[in-house]
Amino acid sequence: MGYLCVARRGGAAVSGGKTAEELFKAWYEDVLAMLYPHRDAGIAIFMISLPLTERYLRQKSNLGPDADLSDDFMRCLVKIFSALRDVATARQFWAAYRNGFLHQATLSTSTRRGTLLPIGWLTHDIADSIQIIPDGSFCVHPELFSKKIVSEIKADFATFAGTVAGAPPLAKVEGFHPITMHSMPIGTRGG
Repeated sequence: MGYLCVARRGGAAVSGGKTAEELFKAWYEDVLAMLYPHRDAGIAIFMISLPLTERYLRQKSNLGPDADLSDDFMRCLVKIFSALRDVATARQFWAAYRNGFLHQATLSTSTRRGTLLPIGWLTHDIADSIQIIPDGSFCVHPELFSKKIVSEIKADFATFAGTVAGAPPLAKVEGFHPITMHSMPIGTRGG
């Protein structure tokens, strides 16, 4: 028997007695902690942390999964990462980093409408999670960004785990019994 990660509506306890918080620790917090010492893992750390950030902020701002990001969402982001200063700056940051990395595995240089975005950097060589340098460029320390958002989620896990405005429930573990079938080659050649 293997295990299948599923998202279903239901209670807090899951197979094996693990809670959603315990699974969050095992699947995200502990895995990220293993990556932190590896400088080359910065992009992977950041790419794991961005969807955690989005889910948490969508829940916090009561924003469904299909809704456009609101100013309230951006204000929540600014509250966590004060270097972003205001809603407009937060939107530029989100467009450059989240939309870039999670859609193209790199930074976005412009919005879908063609508006140029500030230059973005990922570096382990700054002392803060996010800095905006004098030319307007963003600098993100992926490990510090990740640690900050994981800390925020742990301190307010009920919000992260919520299902406001139709958000999917968190994944959980259930037993999975694959159906065994005789293999049959499938292809395009006759024979």
